[in-house]
Amino acid sequence: MPQTIIADIDKDLLAALDARAELLTLHAILLRYKAGGVTAQQVAALLQELRPSMEDGAQEGPLEDVILDALDMVTGWCTPQLRVWDEAGGEHAS
Repeated sequence: MPQTIIADIDKDLLAALDARAELLTLHAILLRYKAGGVTAQQVAALLQELRPSMEDGAQEGPLEDVILDALDMVTGWCTPQLRVWDEAGGEHAS
């Protein structure tokens, strides 16, 4: 069971990941975490925890792709328009 950050947002994030949501949907959910005072490190840890484990024999696929897209927005490996935190762990929006 993944860690809980903010239960309502966690539920929305999990549903969006399962539905392979588009980038703007994921971005909106990540902005809600930031508005709730959650750090980039906390969200990155949650997303890493949700990634299919290669140790469990999981293959890279659509779920991992959408998780990695969300992780890119959290860590800043995306266009400036999609970046949620200025830098991993930063507290300011870009």
